Amino acid sequence: MFRQKQQFKPQTNKISLSPSEIGKPLLNDFCPRCFWFTKKFPIKDKHPFSSPMAGILSITDKYVKDVVKWHVQVLNQLPTWILNQLQNFYPHLDFENIRLIRPTSWRVSLFDGTCLLSGQADEIIEFSDGSLFIIDYKTAALTEYQTKLRPLYEAQLNAYAYLANKKLGKPVVGLALVYFDPEYKDLKDEVMLHRTKEKFLFGFNPTVVPVKLMDNEWVEDLCQTLFEILSLNSPPEGRSNCEGCNLLQDWLNKISNYLL
Repeated sequence: MFRQKQQFKPQTNKISLSPSEIGKPLLNDFCPRCFWFTKKFPIKDKHPFSSPMAGILSITDKYVKDVVKWHVQVLNQLPTWILNQLQNFYPHLDFENIRLIRPTSWRVSLFDGTCLLSGQADEIIEFSDGSLFIIDYKTAALTEYQTKLRPLYEAQLNAYAYLANKKLGKPVVGLALVYFDPEYKDLKDEVMLHRTKEKFLFGFNPTVVPVKLMDNEWVEDLCQTLFEILSLNSPPEGRSNCEGCNLLQDWLNKISNYLL
């Protein structure tokens, strides 16, 4: 974990952290300096260099949640494409007798109120005994790049578990990622051919990936690492030969003659 010798500045505003970022120190290419700059000087959504995010990602995300919700409400069970995989990985859990908790944005204050961890899980399953199971959906193929990002996602899910435990007071007994791999690679497949004959149907292959459940202290340690970085008066030392730091310096050098 990162520990900086510089003194922390007095906190006038809470430092905000999200579940999607607390696992960044676990990545091999994490740079404290780059993280400090991106959090201290965020670029707003609307700026001259912005480009809109593809709407298909948010549409797919909502569609998956609606499908799961509909199956549970109407058929009283999860869709078989996720149910069978969950039962295989977690045979000790009763996924036949569940209800869905509507995810909301939770906030928990840390470190005497100087840090705020907030986020909203994709899916929260409650078993008959009151225990919880949390799922995060990823519209992506299980590539080597996604494997490198796994620590980031594992921390994200454990942060959701931390928030759920703090806000609901109920134990979380399991976590899982569900990847939706777009079916676009083998168009010679006969099933694909017949499926797209009458209508243009685009499918996804869901894959469940279990995530190890960590204790609350593990989540708080990750938050502490980023909190210490963001509490510094000046940016910390960067990672050796960091590509991000090099690109930023190169960009500043190129535009310096044009700045007012």
